This record gives sequence, structure tokens and C-alpha cells, in this order.
Amino acid sequence: MPSASYEPLTPLSFLERTAKVMPNEIAVIEKDKSWTWADFFNRVNRLSNGLKGLGISNGDHVAIISRNFSPMLEAHYGIPMTGAAIVAINYRLSADEVSTIVNLSEAKVLLVDMGVADRIDKEKLPNVEHYILINNGVISYQEAPKANIEGMDYETLLEHASDEYKRLHLDDENTPIAIDYTSGTTGMPKGCIYSHRSVYLHVLANVIEHKVDAYSVNLWTLPMFHCNGWCWTWTTTATGATNVCMPTPDAKEISTLIQQHNVTHMAGAPIVFHRLSRYMNENSISSFPNKLIIDVAAAPPPKGMLLDMEKRGGVIHHAYGLTETYGPFTICEWQPAWDSLSEVERINLKMRQGVPDITAGYVRVVNENDEDVPADGETVGEIIMRGNDVIQGYYKSPEETAKAFKNGWFYSGDGGVMHPGGYIEVKDRFKDVIITGGENVISVEVENILYEHPAVYEAVCYGKPDEEWGELVKALVHLKPGHEVTERELIVFCKSRLSNYKCPKEIDFGEIPRTSAGKVQKYKLRQQS
Repeated sequence: MPSASYEPLTPLSFLERTAKVMPNEIAVIEKDKSWTWADFFNRVNRLSNGLKGLGISNGDHVAIISRNFSPMLEAHYGIPMTGAAIVAINYRLSADEVSTIVNLSEAKVLLVDMGVADRIDKEKLPNVEHYILINNGVISYQEAPKANIEGMDYETLLEHASDEYKRLHLDDENTPIAIDYTSGTTGMPKGCIYSHRSVYLHVLANVIEHKVDAYSVNLWTLPMFHCNGWCWTWTTTATGATNVCMPTPDAKEISTLIQQHNVTHMAGAPIVFHRLSRYMNENSISSFPNKLIIDVAAAPPPKGMLLDMEKRGGVIHHAYGLTETYGPFTICEWQPAWDSLSEVERINLKMRQGVPDITAGYVRVVNENDEDVPADGETVGEIIMRGNDVIQGYYKSPEETAKAFKNGWFYSGDGGVMHPGGYIEVKDRFKDVIITGGENVISVEVENILYEHPAVYEAVCYGKPDEEWGELVKALVHLKPGHEVTERELIVFCKSRLSNYKCPKEIDFGEIPRTSAGKVQKYKLRQQS
């Protein structure tokens, strides 16, 4: 039983402390504007009180779809301070996909970056009571993408709300602070429930593992919608580090902002840093202005990119995780003895996804009998995890929760090996998830669209290794007798029905390889690509 002095853990306490301890330090930089921690605290309080004025309270859900602008960062505090959970949505999804997530989450209020307002179809969102329009990225609402929504202006909401701070009193630190949706194995989104307690602990791990302090400057190359920016939306606040916001990761702007603000930290998928490397090479930029910690995860990064970033003064922190694990769960914990190894040996070690971070919990690699595979770096099994950085389940999806969890362990569906010393290395994705540019693509979803074409008899989708994207979506199509269709026609067909990043970039035609039992042999297709 908690003592009389027990205080439930919540990352919201970081903001209260930082705003009090260092109110005049810079919290956020966006283009030519900046906010101190006192300014940021004031805006967050106004957002929270404004939402309360709309009826938002404990147990509610508020959704936001936005690029990496300051209101997206503010929402990670203002929404939970009402007692509600934030639902941050991928702005790259189609209108139908966004509608599905908003409806499944039961969000009452939706904040919309007008620069991506075409992802909103109001007719398909019957439960949304209020729309709040973020006017960043466009000069006027009239210049925003065509959308059938009207609502109150974000800045107007803040202007008319009180800046009084009302601390959130939690009865239970396991109360949801966020619901993050993932496509899972079927294409139907599943809501991963993040708790105040686990986010708090994950933030502490980020601070320790990535050496974040008040001198740190984090450039937002990672989408804040993605696992709440791997919980970095709360991490920078814990130490009073500075946030540099940029709407989308453009290589030229990344390079400019790194030099301009002496950036010390950034994170994202390998493609972000691959493009940065290429831009710096093309423009004869030899190095970063100071040591730059680069947190990279998703598809295993190319060795060449790792070497190039480190030669410029970057320090690669290679991680692995899923939406179900609050983003990265493991990190390739670097050991001082490895510094004396050859360049090839060091990069081979850095390619490993590593060990659980300092607060995460436990990771294993098991065979089909749930027995640990030998720690030989060769025997492939399924990666399973448990601990503080694993969700307790999916929102209102008990059947999906039961499928993913067994005896307290989360089964990732990812294949990997265990090296001596407890370091894992991801080898394959059992669920056939294709990771392209840091985005997950469910192969069966793409296959189902291909099957809708009248000329397609069979179709199979898989990931083709790619230096820039990590993987490309590729398909092999077997046509019906007497039917003809070109690669280009099929790609256009998919683009009319799917988000662009989910569509095949290459399509081959021919017989689909199968086992004697009729199972598609995707590994053969990957080997041939």
C-alpha cells in the first residue's frame, strides 16, 4: 500500500519543475520564433484550460494530426493535464485511415494542422464534437489543402483561456496518457495504451542512455506522432533541453538547423540520415559543428551511412522497438573496450540492436516451444519482451491483446538472434511487415488491393532491401490467363486506393513460389531482389 507521501509518476511533473527552475531558458525554437520554458508553460496551461472549457476531462481522448510544429509539442502536455489521453495521428495516412483511427479512439476533440487538413473527412467522424485548427505551415486557411472542416483557431483558443496552472492529480499512475495506433498484422489499427508511469520511466531511460541535459538541443527530425516521438516529446522537458521544431525532415533544412543551433541530438529512421549524408557530400559539408548523438531505429541502417555519420562527428545510438514498447526498447549499449577495435569490428557491433535500456525490462529470443535459443548469434527465434516499457494491452481489443501477450511476455513477431552477452540482432520480420522510410507497411493490405484489379490472379508483397529507404515495397503478380496490365498501371491502381508510401515501387510478373503445402516462400523472393 502506498505511503502517505506517495506521488504517482507522471511526465507532466517534469514541466512543472523545469518551468519553475529555469523559466528563462529556451524551450522551443520554430523558424524565427522562440519560447522560454515560462512561455511554453503558459501556453500549455491555456491549452489545457481551453480544452476543459470544451468539456474535456478525466478519461476522455483528444486526437491531433499535425506535423512537427510547436502546438504538437504543447498538446503532449495540455491534453494529459485535463486527465484525457492524447491520440497523435500519422499525417501521412489517407483520409479513410485517419477516420478509422479517430473513430476507434472515440476522440471528442480533433486538433488539425491545416497543412494536412485534406486527411480529414468530417462526414466520417460523427463523434468529434469540436475541431481546433492549427494554422501553421500555411499563410491562410484558404491556402490550406481542400477540406470540409471548420472550427476554432488554435491561437484564439489559447488567447481566451486562463493561464492558471491546475496540477493533474492522478489516483493511479497507470492511467493512460496516450493511445498510439499501429496497423499490427492485419491492417486494422490497434490502439497501444501508454501509461503515465511507463512514459515517466521511459523518459528517464532516454535522459540516461542518450546523455540529455540542459545544454542539449534536440532537432525534431522524428515525427512526434510516431510513438509520441519515441517519448522525446516529454524527454527534453525533463532536463530543460531545447526543442528545435521543423515540420518535415528535409535534408537541406536539417543541415542548416544543425549548424545554426548547434544541435546535439536527433532521431529517426535510417532514410533521414542517409539523405542528410548525401546532401552533405553533395555540398562539401565535412562535419557537424559539435558532437551529435543520432538515435536511429526501424530497418537496420546501412553500414555506409553509419560510417559516414560517425566520420562527421555523429555518435550513432542504434535502437529497436515497436509501438507496443513506447518506441525503442533496446539499445546497442556501447562498451569502452570496443573503442580499440577496428572500424569494421566496431560497425558490426553497432549493427546489433542490443540490450534493454536501463528502465525497460527484459528481452528474450525464443523458439517455437518458447525456449530461449542459444546465444550463438546464429539461431533465429522470435523476439519477446516484458517490463516497464511494454504496453498493458490494446484499447478495447481484448482478442488482439490475447494474441500478442502470453504469460506476461509481448511477442513481437520479429525474428532475431541472441549474441553472447545478451545483445539481440534483428534478422527478419515474422509478420512480413515492410519498413520503408521508418513507416510500417502490412504486406497483406497491399496484396488485398492488388487482388481488386480484374487482371490479377495472385499477388504477394515483400520488402526489397534499399540503401535509401531501408526497404522498398515490391510485389510479384501472377496475371489471369488472357489478361494484360503493365507495372505502371498497377502502381497507379494502388495509389488510387492506398497511401503513397504503402504502394509498390516495383512489380514483377510471374509464378509465385510456394512450398508443397502451398505456403508462399517470401524468403526466396527477398533473396532474388
